Amino acid sequence: MNAVEHVLDDEVGRLLDRLAGSVPGGCLEGIGGRTPTLRRRLDEVEHQMAGIRASLLESYGRWRRALEDVENLWALAAWRSAAPDAPGDTSASKEASEEAASLAA
Repeated sequence: MNAVEHVLDDEVGRLLDRLAGSVPGGCLEGIGGRTPTLRRRLDEVEHQMAGIRASLLESYGRWRRALEDVENLWALAAWRSAAPDAPGDTSASKEASEEAASLAA
């Protein structure tokens, strides 16, 4: 479980604790019969919340990959700055530039 999942799970846990303390037992079953519109809205918002959670986790995955890309590019830059320049070796330079460009993409 990653850091974002921990935060989201903690927030849902706190929400459930608040609901458990303020919503009487059997309330959910009664909503459907008495106020079907409220029940539909509750289902919609819970579905929306699940979609937003999935989106956050997907975005966090992209964030982690971007962090790795930046780290890799800095490592490549450090390696390139420490490597002695070979005057006739333009193919290696071109290859390293292409590799850096593909990592950045």
